[in-house]
Amino acid sequence: MTITEQVARYAVDANFNDIPQKTVQYAKQLALSNLGSMIWGSTLAAGRIVTRFVRDIGGTPEAGVIGGGFKTSLPNAALANGNFAHSSEWEGDSRPEMVGVMTVFPVVFPVAEKTGASGKEVLAAAIIAHEIQSRIGLACLPATGRGFFAVPVFGNFGATVATARLLKLNEAQICNAFGLVASQAAGTLRHHSTMTHFVETGFACRNGVTAALLAKEGINAGANILEDSAMGLGFGSAVAGKGDYVMEKVTAGLGKEFRFNLLDTKNFPCHSLQQRPLEAALHLVNQYKITYDDVARVEVEMSPASVHELDLLEPPDGEHTRVSLQHGIAGVLLERQADRTIFTEEKRVNPRYKEARQKVKLIPRPDWKTPWPEGFDIVTIKLKNGREHSVKWEAWRGYHGTPMTTDELMAKYKDATSDVLSPARADRSIELVLNLEKLKDISELAEIITFPK
Repeated sequence: MTITEQVARYAVDANFNDIPQKTVQYAKQLALSNLGSMIWGSTLAAGRIVTRFVRDIGGTPEAGVIGGGFKTSLPNAALANGNFAHSSEWEGDSRPEMVGVMTVFPVVFPVAEKTGASGKEVLAAAIIAHEIQSRIGLACLPATGRGFFAVPVFGNFGATVATARLLKLNEAQICNAFGLVASQAAGTLRHHSTMTHFVETGFACRNGVTAALLAKEGINAGANILEDSAMGLGFGSAVAGKGDYVMEKVTAGLGKEFRFNLLDTKNFPCHSLQQRPLEAALHLVNQYKITYDDVARVEVEMSPASVHELDLLEPPDGEHTRVSLQHGIAGVLLERQADRTIFTEEKRVNPRYKEARQKVKLIPRPDWKTPWPEGFDIVTIKLKNGREHSVKWEAWRGYHGTPMTTDELMAKYKDATSDVLSPARADRSIELVLNLEKLKDISELAEIITFPK
């Protein structure tokens, strides 16, 4: 049996009852976190543009556009929801493969809405989809060094598996769906910090749904796309480079070791690499009761790669504030918080924020070789009176080793949805998500998240 066939067989045969209970519980928590991200993401600039686009092109009303107040075709709903999930920068992923459930939950909810799937089926589809996309990413790690953006490239396969499970495709159909989606898998790191960075995630969700639907209708594709053959390079060798694709990693531990448990989420709605230094800075200002007017300078020591990602002294727009560590630290200094209210266009142009960003210096440490998220950052706040306070910070709230509690995730969800859902509907949707495995279908939840009141 080929690797592609083994993966397809697992996608068909994996059983909800074989998934560890702690993984199921974590899946419900991440579902809540990601739904909140999608609902808030639908209100942001990129989200509003994609919502208009999807509404304008029309489509059979099969599934809801989250926060949109209307239904459209499955591929269009997945496109919009996937964009929302990433545009808020409040999602999270797993490392080192750098894929996350932002290509899974935007898909399972609309597909389950159309198919009438149960909550158990939704959870199983999400978990199994991530197990597969994660391992394909691990097998193709050099692809990132070649300029590919892992989330959409490998997330295409996660979205395909999630859809295939809920459509109940067979093994042969899933192999064809893999071939179909491999021809659509794309995404480039060049688009980081642009709106396309978010839309690429929506593309992956749309592509996976489309591939599974076409495979169900009988479209065939090159067999065993995860392997090289006499017909040419397979997907892995094409994106990672022939000789650098470690095909055995695609099935290593599949069904036995759940990488879903290694997913991180975010406490702050901004770039993953900001989570640790922002938490460290908050710790310092709160512990030592530091006020903005006391501060002369802030220094953040990080790996060179982290500095490269986050060194953006003057964000060009509100979207980019979420990838500017200077802006995030400014929010901590000025407001003692790094919540969604500071990552806005209004705060970007605020003179106090402009001044505060100037006080922040990012210092690359080339001698630090440990890849993120392992390792640490050091934040030092130097005061005008000559004193300084420094802290070395290793983990953060939301890292899978120090996960957010259910109560913290509920608070995050209520905050994220507060501009869209009434308190009563927010509470009811939380209840439904945290009891997903007991739901015969998700129709009530779909109604709440699609038609906010």
